[in-house]
Amino acid sequence: MKKIFLIILIFLGGWYYPGSSQKVITIGVVTDVQYCNCNTDGTRYYKSSLAKLDECIKFFNQYKLDFVTHLGDLIDRDFTGYDSVLTRFKKSTAPVYHVLGNHDFNIGNRFKKEALQKIGLEQYYYSKVIEDWQFIFLNGDELSFFFPKTKTQRDETQQLYKRLIAKLKCNALPWNGGISKKQMSWLKLQLEDAAKSNRKVVIVCHFPVYPAACHNLWNDEELISLLTKYKCVKAYFCGHNHKGDYGFKDGIHYITFKGMVETADSTSFSKVTFTQDSIFVEGHGRELSRRLKIL
Repeated sequence: MKKIFLIILIFLGGWYYPGSSQKVITIGVVTDVQYCNCNTDGTRYYKSSLAKLDECIKFFNQYKLDFVTHLGDLIDRDFTGYDSVLTRFKKSTAPVYHVLGNHDFNIGNRFKKEALQKIGLEQYYYSKVIEDWQFIFLNGDELSFFFPKTKTQRDETQQLYKRLIAKLKCNALPWNGGISKKQMSWLKLQLEDAAKSNRKVVIVCHFPVYPAACHNLWNDEELISLLTKYKCVKAYFCGHNHKGDYGFKDGIHYITFKGMVETADSTSFSKVTFTQDSIFVEGHGRELSRRLKIL
């Protein structure tokens, strides 16, 4: 049944995008590899992630992808685990863009300032423009209890967390995080530029923001409020909640991709294609395939 649906997706892609001079964008998406050379914990089979990632990159390399993105949590808790995971990503024939997850900083304090360079990022949050699409990669770790911060960020973290506790919000959990005022201002400028340039936008972050859930970014409501002001925003991609999720609000598709680390013998990754009127998710393993209409 799944193969039939994938054939339909390919057919629809050709049917709805005939003869256009604009390029179709295709990327690879994977999240929560969360590798660790440690024993299985519940449904998390940490050691199995390397073989799953090998399979994933091998599949991606069959296609001419514009890039591959990992949505956070490359490792679970051991800094040395980065070497094993990143070696696999280096085999990708397409550029690889990472966002930071909470487990990426679940390491000794002496390693935290080295994590950015280790992962190969020049900045904690950044943006990439491809044709008429703009991909904005956010750092949801910035206000958290595990990320290395400035005094301003520490103060913001405490204030935000206290507000959530006072409101009895279920996402006031120590393994979630938030986005600073500075990053939010930067994001607003990015969105204004995209709108003026007639680009469609995909937001990429580790933490979900919609639908409401206990895994969500601490300031999820504030971020949603900003995104819905810009009609150029078409999708929000994230991980963190290994079960996955989906929501649609004010013209934006919110997709939480399923975590690769889950289960002993199944994987989860996607090839995602962007056309002028649709986003096609070709899911593999536990990930669902779907067509998302762009409004």
